[in-house]
Amino acid sequence: MKIFQAVTAFGLLVMASSASAQETKLSDFPFWQKMSGWWASENTYFTADMDYTVRSYNSLVTIELDGTKFRESEHRFYPAGIATTRYGKGLMAEGEGIELVVVTTGELMDDKGTLGNIKTDHAGAPEDPSVVYSILSDNDGVRLKPNPETGVDTYRMYFNFTTPNHRFRQNFGIIYDEEDDVGGLRAFILYRDKRIERSDFKAKRAEFIARHNVKVLSVADPDKPGQSLVTRLEE
Repeated sequence: MKIFQAVTAFGLLVMASSASAQETKLSDFPFWQKMSGWWASENTYFTADMDYTVRSYNSLVTIELDGTKFRESEHRFYPAGIATTRYGKGLMAEGEGIELVVVTTGELMDDKGTLGNIKTDHAGAPEDPSVVYSILSDNDGVRLKPNPETGVDTYRMYFNFTTPNHRFRQNFGIIYDEEDDVGGLRAFILYRDKRIERSDFKAKRAEFIARHNVKVLSVADPDKPGQSLVTRLEE
């Protein structure tokens, strides 16, 4: 009888825990509440020596929360340079920029607000199931991309809110496969995000396209997972 009662109690505890986890939503966490919405970003991409790789580019970011599900759509606007060479597939003329669209999805993993099962849809942002987002405080979080071979993170991106309408992101690219300086810095990107209204998106996109002379669009190829589809923007 006592064994039966113990097993029953344990079963009820597991069921209660499972029900509690299922009831928890991303929007229950102040950090994720702040993350959701529409953002316009001023970005700078640095080398390890803090010289410029891309001195100025922009992003428009949309983050949607649906229960335990997360979806981020990021439009990146690059001027002519390293990004157009990397992503443009030779379709742009000299001096032309590129718009890169990357969609990231994930889901709530526990009652601490951890986001996992991360998937990306673009060749410019390779999918890695080991990526996780962790909450550090109501105003701070971190996105980690570990390297299983060395145990050193490939990237660490920190999110910091000074107000609900101002967010800073710092993405550290970390040396993980060179024996002489594992854990050192290989690249750094600073993002200065400001919340916008959904109705501002079209005007902001036009502004960034004009600023960087964007003539080419790169999106995920719907017929070839992990590949990109690059086309000329209509004039």
